Amino acid sequence: MRIDFKFRHFPASDELTTYVHERIDRLERFEMKPLHVEFTFSSEKETKCVAIHVRGQDIEMHATSDGPDYFTAIDLALEKMARQLSRKKARVQGHQKNHRPKAPKVS
Repeated sequence: MRIDFKFRHFPASDELTTYVHERIDRLERFEMKPLHVEFTFSSEKETKCVAIHVRGQDIEMHATSDGPDYFTAIDLALEKMARQLSRKKARVQGHQKNHRPKAPKVS
């Protein structure tokens, strides 16, 4: 999994990048194909915004969260993304189960 970071309207922070690397394991369990994850941190007045963009071979998903600080916003955005990825994985697994060829009935 490749992780990129973008910081808008404030300097890059090593503390935020290490926090994301610690918390990213929530998404790694849903990894179906090689993924590219992009975190965008921005600050607007007193709200801190975190946007996550996940790209893969068959996946393109977004999650955005606002919070009083970046750490809370990261956790909320990762929860949203984990929900989306779990639904996608369930759909893919369910689709594969439904299209298996059935054995012919012998009477």
